[in-house]
Amino acid sequence: MLALAISALLAALIPREYVFFAIVGTFPLFVVGLIAAWRQLRTPSDEKRAAALEQARQMNWEQFQKALRDSWRIHGVHITAAEHPGADWRIAREGRYTLVHARRWKASVHGLEPLRQLAAAMDAEEIGQGLYIATGGELSPPAQRFAREHNIQIWLGDALSLFLLGKMPADEL
Repeated sequence: MLALAISALLAALIPREYVFFAIVGTFPLFVVGLIAAWRQLRTPSDEKRAAALEQARQMNWEQFQKALRDSWRIHGVHITAAEHPGADWRIAREGRYTLVHARRWKASVHGLEPLRQLAAAMDAEEIGQGLYIATGGELSPPAQRFAREHNIQIWLGDALSLFLLGKMPADEL
């Protein structure tokens, strides 16, 4: 819409022989607007995301891990059990491996200990990327720092809800 408004304004204000160039100059803005609109239309609504999270919070461990496995399969991710007790699964996508820790999915505060367990599992299995999953809560500042330093992605709340609804979060694996 903005690109069309700018084009119309320029067409009215500049000499007739330059109108074509003015309209062509607004084309990139028009394309960016279309891409943004397309992405926004494909993103699940806030209500759907909240419902997906609430549903995940009501699940027991068996149901929750099945939901995660089903979502990974939709995205072409291969899932196997992790060999180390600090992780739940080893997932592979396009030749890249990630260890996943999700068994504290209902916790309200996420501290260092589960992240340390995941980092130890990553070291033991020689995998450079980890993923910590929970339906919500807060990650303590030391845990946030630890996750950054050890290449552990955090999917709390919104990222998890997108994943359960069939969309890969922005910080893709």
